[in-house]
Amino acid sequence: MPPPPRPAPRSHGRPSGRRGNDPASPAAHRSTRASVPIEIPLDICERVSRLCLALPEVTVRVDESLVAERSTAYSFDIRRRSFCLLMAREDPAGKPVPLLVIRASSAERDALLPLGHPFFAPRAGRDRIGVMLTPHTDWEEIRELVTDSYRILAPKKLTALLD
Repeated sequence: MPPPPRPAPRSHGRPSGRRGNDPASPAAHRSTRASVPIEIPLDICERVSRLCLALPEVTVRVDESLVAERSTAYSFDIRRRSFCLLMAREDPAGKPVPLLVIRASSAERDALLPLGHPFFAPRAGRDRIGVMLTPHTDWEEIRELVTDSYRILAPKKLTALLD
């Protein structure tokens, strides 16, 4: 299944700070190099999309906000509630670092967060865990985490379809 379409950045007639044109913007103070949109690597986007869209009744919302510090965000939802968020941030070398934010039980968080890299506690809430997606990512583990996240939000009728 192809990844969600990548929308073209839209201009709303006001400076966004994303391109570094507004000297008062945070992006202008962070870096002297020209700011370009952060892109999620296509293979990562495709892989996560396949995992999420294989689950019953999943839809995708694309947040194309013009935010300088992160990429376009893909929210995979079950009945308008996000169970998986894919985005990227820029590392100090200027390369995109794909991040996945998913729902997790407190037991799962307690088990994974002490492991450290690639797991982290996102700002999104106490029922979520973040995972940095690297060339060494265990995709079977990601599939299990995404499915568990889906189970937390999906109605019993839909989770029964997974068994």
